[in-house]
Amino acid sequence: MKFTTLIYKVIGMAFLVSLFLLPLHGCGSSEAVTDTTLSAEQQSIRNELFQTADAKLEHLKSIQADVLSPGHFSTGMGHYERAERLLLQERGIEQIRSELQQAVSAFEQAEEAAVIGEVTFRSAMQARSDALDAKAPVFSPDSWNRAESEFRTAAQSLEAGNVNRAREQARGAETRYRTVELEAIKANFLNSAREKLREAESEQAQRNAPKTYAQARAEIENVEQLLSEDRYDTEEAGRRAELADYRASYALYLHREITAMRRENKTFEDLFLEMEAPLTKVAGALEVDLRFDAGFDQPAEKIVQALNERIEEKESRLATAQRQIQNLRNENDEMTAELRRKQNEIEVLRLEIDQTGDLAALLEIQRKRDEAIQNVRNLIPPTDGDVFLDGNNILIRLHGLTFPVGQSTIEPAYFGLLRRLQDAIRLFPESDIAIEGHTDSRGSRELNMRLSEERAEAVSEYIRANIGRDLNMTSAGFGPERPVAGNETEVGRAQNRRIDVVIRPEWAQ
Repeated sequence: MKFTTLIYKVIGMAFLVSLFLLPLHGCGSSEAVTDTTLSAEQQSIRNELFQTADAKLEHLKSIQADVLSPGHFSTGMGHYERAERLLLQERGIEQIRSELQQAVSAFEQAEEAAVIGEVTFRSAMQARSDALDAKAPVFSPDSWNRAESEFRTAAQSLEAGNVNRAREQARGAETRYRTVELEAIKANFLNSAREKLREAESEQAQRNAPKTYAQARAEIENVEQLLSEDRYDTEEAGRRAELADYRASYALYLHREITAMRRENKTFEDLFLEMEAPLTKVAGALEVDLRFDAGFDQPAEKIVQALNERIEEKESRLATAQRQIQNLRNENDEMTAELRRKQNEIEVLRLEIDQTGDLAALLEIQRKRDEAIQNVRNLIPPTDGDVFLDGNNILIRLHGLTFPVGQSTIEPAYFGLLRRLQDAIRLFPESDIAIEGHTDSRGSRELNMRLSEERAEAVSEYIRANIGRDLNMTSAGFGPERPVAGNETEVGRAQNRRIDVVIRPEWAQ
């Protein structure tokens, strides 16, 4: 190393170094100073001298020594950061090495204290972890900081060798962590409802909607009571929190509507006439004539009756469609047997072509293939999917199969389509099958890749479970990487969200 050169460089860098030193004094941060770009020579020195300290620091972070032994850890970080600043200032190596030795010594003390603290403070650390999981620093920052301060005091007592005092102080910190955890859980569930209730109070909504306002407040109290009894049983608390949020919103709505009515000098007659409008709109869609001279119950019953009649009609049509599907399935069994015979003929013809190169035989194979494609199209109508040749492969694009947003669950409404897909696959008993999932470009690439894989796997598992024979079938997800339309419009995005089924028939292999 050219140490003389390094010394001379210090003079030229003095002003720059002073700028770096100003924000570093007293910051207490564990972040390295070496975010500043080092020269190749400085980086070489750092790689040689900091190796032991860096490894020790990484280990301390993994065992939370900064929490369990804050004093020793802070002392070590002070020496470590001074070593980094000395390196940046291009000071002598011995000074840097001395600071690093002191840092490692303090880190070793922190490690010993952390091992003891992990046993001594195990219950308090679990409470701290649970509070972090509940996002206590976000939902209840003041209480979280008080709990952290109390735990830091306990850790410092343990570093000083006063185990009994440390345990007592840690019990207090544990209690505070549990309290702040519950506060955070309640805030997570109730912040929205509480905010709306405060807004209602500021507008004095309880004057115009006292019952709804009281219901909202009661639901909030119910949620708080449920979480106080069992903070981890959140199903009922979540349901009631949503109800509290709704009640608070409804109280605001009623208050504002009543206030507007009074401001506009509206009468009860105006209110009743306005209440007719939504029911009349629904009745119009159902082609039902309503009369309100006997109140609202009779019109509501007529709407319900009309809806039930529509449902019964749809159920009748569904039963008819299911019978037609069964008939198609029976016909498909016959077609499958016929297709097997034709495939045998194709195989014989292919052998003949291999031997004679007969063009007529090649054309016959082409005709048989076209017939097979048509048979698939008979099973998958254009409303459910497109069927076309992709080279020698058969590609079935199931645009009629959709999934709930962000999910890979196959809904019962699509079981019929998947049964017809199975019938199509049965037409090619010796084929290779590939199920491909695709998404649009919205959302992160990682999420879309995972979602497309899960959807392709869901279709593959459904087919395997129901087709009744072994298949040489694979599934894969390609996310947004293979669009068939632009992602700028909803229509294009809907086309890109799809399942493709690629059949590679035996005669194409």
